[in-house]
Formats: sequence, structure tokens, C-alpha cells
Amino acid sequence: MDYQKILNVSESKLQLRFSDVVENIKDCIISGSTGGEIISKVGKYLKDLKFTDIEAYLVIENDIITYLKTCKENGIIII
Repeated sequence: MDYQKILNVSESKLQLRFSDVVENIKDCIISGSTGGEIISKVGKYLKDLKFTDIEAYLVIENDIITYLKTCKENGIIII
């Protein structure tokens, strides 16, 4: 799953109740200068969402796990 797809998923599942999360993901994308940097920033934000907004995290938990797994499979480790 790429960062554009996780953005689309978050928009469809979170926009009404957790619009701040969607905006933060967009900010991560905008602030990155390369694809790898964007992937890392989005991954770090999503991984930390478990601690910063557990309710939003739980709504897209499976999607986050898939995103992070895809990152790892492509050699990008999110810490």
C-alpha cells in the first residue's frame, strides 16, 4: 500500500469524525521532498497514532498494519 492509498483510505474512513488525522497525513505528504521521505513520514505518523489518537487508530488499524508491512517489505523500516 502506498501513501496515496492510505490517504484515500483515511479520507473515506476518518474524514467525518477524525478530520485532523486526515489533515496530518496530508501535511506529512506535503512536507516530504522525496518518495522515501514521504513514505517514512506517513509511516511514523500512522505508527504513533496508536498512542496519540487510539480511537482513530482502531478505525484504520488493519490498513496501518498493511501500510507498515509494505514499507518493511520494500526496505523502509519505520521506528
